[in-house]
Amino acid sequence: MLKRTVLIVATLLALAGCQKESTSVPPASPQSNKTASGQIATAISNPAITVAPDTLQNCDGAVATVHWDASKAGSNTDSTEIWVGSSNADAKLFSAGGNSGEAKTDAWTRPGTHFILKNKPDGKELGQAVVGGPVCH
Repeated sequence: MLKRTVLIVATLLALAGCQKESTSVPPASPQSNKTASGQIATAISNPAITVAPDTLQNCDGAVATVHWDASKAGSNTDSTEIWVGSSNADAKLFSAGGNSGEAKTDAWTRPGTHFILKNKPDGKELGQAVVGGPVCH
């Protein structure tokens, strides 16, 4: 029984060490749940960073998963950051990790939410993804 408990604890510790560092950060600019009729935010992604789902049907907050692979942007870095915000000035750190990985948001992702993949050592932008859907006000 003791061997099994030690094995379980060791496994949990090993898994915890493999986790990507992430935080649950709301978007930099608060958005309401109202939509503007007829206006659509276009989903944007590139091979280095994607969001799933990439398009939302309404402005209610949703959980999304951000996937990144810096090697697809031509980077050999082993340290990346994911920022949330429409510009560098208002962006907040969402997650940090290795060359590739994924992180889930809480239910604050809305159409128009921007995710920016950066090389941590020099801050160079490697790609952006924007969630599509109705424009939220």
